Amino acid sequence: MRRFLTQLAFRFMGVKKLYNEVVEQDRLHDIKPKIRKDLADLLTNANENNDFFRGKFTQFLSENHGVDDETFFAAYGKLPAFSKEDYAEGGIDLLNGYGENDVKEMELQFAGKPVDSLKRLRNGKFLMPMATGGSTSLPLIIHMTKHHMFSMLFTFFKCWYRMGWRPGDKILVFYPKNTYNIDDMAKFNKYDKYCGFRYQLFDRIDRESVTELVHEINRFKPKMLLIFPSPLNMVAHTIRKYNLPLEHHPELLNVSGETFFDCQKKNIQDVFTGSVVEDSYGSVELGELAHETKNGLEVFANVAYVETAPNENGKPEMIITRLGLTDFPFIRYKMKDIAHVEFRKDDDGKEMYVISNIEGKDSNYILSHSGERFYPSFFNNLVNELNAICNNNILEIKVFERGQTNMEVQFIVKDASQEELIRDAAKKSLIEKMGDQMHYEIKFVEFIEHDYRRKYRVIERIDDVEYAGGIVGNAQKLAAIEGSKNEVEPV
Repeated sequence: MRRFLTQLAFRFMGVKKLYNEVVEQDRLHDIKPKIRKDLADLLTNANENNDFFRGKFTQFLSENHGVDDETFFAAYGKLPAFSKEDYAEGGIDLLNGYGENDVKEMELQFAGKPVDSLKRLRNGKFLMPMATGGSTSLPLIIHMTKHHMFSMLFTFFKCWYRMGWRPGDKILVFYPKNTYNIDDMAKFNKYDKYCGFRYQLFDRIDRESVTELVHEINRFKPKMLLIFPSPLNMVAHTIRKYNLPLEHHPELLNVSGETFFDCQKKNIQDVFTGSVVEDSYGSVELGELAHETKNGLEVFANVAYVETAPNENGKPEMIITRLGLTDFPFIRYKMKDIAHVEFRKDDDGKEMYVISNIEGKDSNYILSHSGERFYPSFFNNLVNELNAICNNNILEIKVFERGQTNMEVQFIVKDASQEELIRDAAKKSLIEKMGDQMHYEIKFVEFIEHDYRRKYRVIERIDDVEYAGGIVGNAQKLAAIEGSKNEVEPV
């Protein structure tokens, strides 16, 4: 019944065709020629109709109209790439066909009865605000048209669809309050029993909040739990620690938005024994772009073109073009994320377009005394080495930059009797690999101190305050964020 109602809602809102194009369609053969056509169409549209991009691609389109694919993509990789700052400065010029007054008058509000909002979604005369957090804590605010909003939303659906979810299957969303406009979406979702979506929002991860979550899982019995990796890891830790009665195991656990360590996945899988845990990759402004496979995170080739180019530090930085978005184009958008991207073929000859070895932001590293950078993968490998000698006792790691030569490492473990073994082995390994000029302080804690309105990073550098997106136009939220910039709540 819920599947039928969900499909009916898609038709009512006029987005069924878009759902089919984004979610159900895939590109598994001849990927590059199809992406090339999408890129040419996107650049032609932006070159003619977008105030920010107007005229920027005239020469490229003229010179590369009849060339072969290899020449086309090589030339495309030499076009200018645009940063978040470039987009922020471009402002309203990036939004095709709309002006400042439109933005103020057409901003979508989830007010009145849910049916009123559904009618407005059907009408399509609205602009939906969304923001990234940004490593400077200054968000890039974008206003999405109906096509942009649903195109982005359906990329999330595509991840779930890959895992086995279908429209109408129950989903429980466990997200921090005051992030990604989640509070407004939860208020709008008064018809959850008809569509299968339910939201549970939290301020902190502790016994009380996890007990409430377990109760809701047991009662609602969702097929999928949607959550960030670090909260899910702490949920699993809390369930084990307090022996909470998890009677229903969601079939699917989809995590996204943070680095996902091997120790976290194993800990989660040990508690949610009846669940499949899979990771996705995306961003607030672009939606989800890739989903976990055995070969890496597979790029949705009908949604995005992903390149890498060496940044100023020589690291492979992802540059992403969001295919099909002409109303607010993201063309060669610099993500500041470090990763490797490649085309592969599996044993059956199916093409694979995968992202591997994701490090996260290029600013997310510990700088050793000798000037060498140590990214999250180093600490993931460190935990794996330690877990090999302590029977997978480590559940979580957090690394704090405390000064130029000071580093604090916090571990959460299952068995406190092995703390000294872990401490000695960790210090020995860190000294061997990072040098003996650094001071390493090893701590064992019950919970990592973290304000979940912020992006959870395994490495936390001084003044690193990236807030999760969505703090847009709400005076109370903005005041809360401003008031907490120098204050991290204990968890």
